[in-house]
Amino acid sequence: MSSTLISANPAYSTQLGAAYVGDALKLLADLPDASVNLVVTSPPFALQRQKEYGNLDQAEYVDWLLEFGRLVYQKLREDGSFVLDLGGAYRKGVPVRSLYQFRVLLRFCDELGFHLAQEFFWHNPSKLPSPIEWVNKRKLRAKDTVNTLCGFLVQNGQRQMFPMS
Repeated sequence: MSSTLISANPAYSTQLGAAYVGDALKLLADLPDASVNLVVTSPPFALQRQKEYGNLDQAEYVDWLLEFGRLVYQKLREDGSFVLDLGGAYRKGVPVRSLYQFRVLLRFCDELGFHLAQEFFWHNPSKLPSPIEWVNKRKLRAKDTVNTLCGFLVQNGQRQMFPMS
């Protein structure tokens, strides 16, 4: 993809494409509709504590991410794929998991029209023990070392998610 599709200056570019640093909503909005084949992202997770990068709490997160997903869907070609890293989280004050990731999946498929093609599990044993209260202090839960990556397709069909695999 040529860097001329976006009015912003790329942070890095080669003959094969360009990488941009910025607000993904603004950069995606600059692209023509149906012009992207693959989007891979790891957005800020719905964590309990506010981070400097501006994560939202779980109550607001699904709606916020749905806005991003709507724009991604608009920019993907018919044969496009979308891979989303959804980190897990606990509910505030109790040692039980939040269900926000499942709400994201359902709404992406039911409301936006994505098709869930595959889930990938990224094992990351170097993750910090979290949440400290349930893993280290009270030892009620095991250390979470897996992130779920969800692979979506625009069209529901037999196409390969990653033709190069």
